[in-house]
Amino acid sequence: MMTSNAIVQPDAMLTFPVKLPVPGTVKVHLGQSVEHGTVIAEAVLPARFQVFDVLNQFRLKESNLESCIKRLAGEDVKRGDVIAKKPGLISRIFRAPEDGKVVSVRDGRVTLAMGEKTIQTLTPVGGVVSELIPGLGAVIVDRGFSLRGNWGNDKTAVGNLVIPAEGVEVKDAIVFLDQNAGLEDIKAVKEKGAVGIIVTSLDPFSKTGLEQFELPVMSLLGFGEARLDTVSQSAIEELQGSQVTLVARKAEPYRGLRPELFQHRETEKTAELFTEAKQTLLGKTVRLLGQPYFGNAGEVVELPDKPERLPNGLRSKVAVVKRKDGTVIRVPVQNLEILTD
Repeated sequence: MMTSNAIVQPDAMLTFPVKLPVPGTVKVHLGQSVEHGTVIAEAVLPARFQVFDVLNQFRLKESNLESCIKRLAGEDVKRGDVIAKKPGLISRIFRAPEDGKVVSVRDGRVTLAMGEKTIQTLTPVGGVVSELIPGLGAVIVDRGFSLRGNWGNDKTAVGNLVIPAEGVEVKDAIVFLDQNAGLEDIKAVKEKGAVGIIVTSLDPFSKTGLEQFELPVMSLLGFGEARLDTVSQSAIEELQGSQVTLVARKAEPYRGLRPELFQHRETEKTAELFTEAKQTLLGKTVRLLGQPYFGNAGEVVELPDKPERLPNGLRSKVAVVKRKDGTVIRVPVQNLEILTD
């Protein structure tokens, strides 16, 4: 037995948390339907800060500092209010340049917060609010078709899926490149106006640059030379020309999270929101990970009960896989991905 999510799922549950980086106000309610771009939460923050070094600017002794500071942390101030004053024949005064608030008085420095700016977090996916995250945001869920990948740079986009060809417009589209792509290949597609990019696999030397890339990028097979299996290829072709959501989140295998290409679909099937049934590998179509069979596909025809010793000397549970060319191989179960339910 093995717990895993199929790579291609015609009836999948997408779960996507949308959160502010700082506490604010949640603007949605449980059960609310939301679309791409809906405001989930917002927070009002100071527009700017000013720090005044009372001790050094007034050239004070530390013993005289406390009597010169006229405001306490947390106090609201108006423009022109005296914040600090050095008495004497020629007095020196620091006044609030704008309405604001004293946020800190520490180490001889007074910090003022002034003005306001509102930050919002918008949902990059449509769906239904299934959970509220108090003060920060909400969890959005949706049902539909999912094609899962192996690597993503933690960005999201919505657009029509396009496979490049002569005369095909890629502006505002999510583009699929069936190749081992490098950073320059990705940049070239971006220059044509794409909003997201999916590739079969990536050049390992491009990883650092792609982690910071402006657009969402997802690799179906990860890094290294590989050919795409026919099941994933058929899924791409099925989605071609239609609107999809590219959720190129970072893979978190321990939480069952992987990047995915998702399309909302109405379904009559019912499924649980947060639990997934265990799947048996026997009879499943699987994709192979690791060399020398990276990217190959086949069917699991046998699951030996006892662990076996591998060529590297380690013992592991294995699956007997019949490849598309008819050859039969023994593969560690951790090197398998289920392609379809």
